[in-house]
Amino acid sequence: MSGNKTGAAARGPSALLWLSAAVLVLGALGCSGARSESNLHTTGPRLQTISIAVEGMSCVSCAARVKRTLKGIDGVEQVEVSLERREAVVRFSPEKVSPERLESALNGLGYKAGKSRVMEPK
Repeated sequence: MSGNKTGAAARGPSALLWLSAAVLVLGALGCSGARSESNLHTTGPRLQTISIAVEGMSCVSCAARVKRTLKGIDGVEQVEVSLERREAVVRFSPEKVSPERLESALNGLGYKAGKSRVMEPK
């Protein structure tokens, strides 16, 4: 047996990296092979992000209460609450919940919700 290696063993880590990358790509495609361009644009529900000013938050518990309440509403995907800026940034499905419903939930907690404003995607 000579000292020369052939096949995958000779390629070493680079072959393993290539194989790992291929597995990741197939996983991202859902193992269904190539998709048409129209399928790439309809991968899930359309989400919207808004910012709502929240007057009356004075402590970390207030911010946690606002976040917990908003996250509990059907259609809300993500909530970030800033005590410093006195605002809640909410990512939600407009097919399931309206900005007015989110504002109403905050008012129901005893805070004063400002008019929501749409955030531009980054």
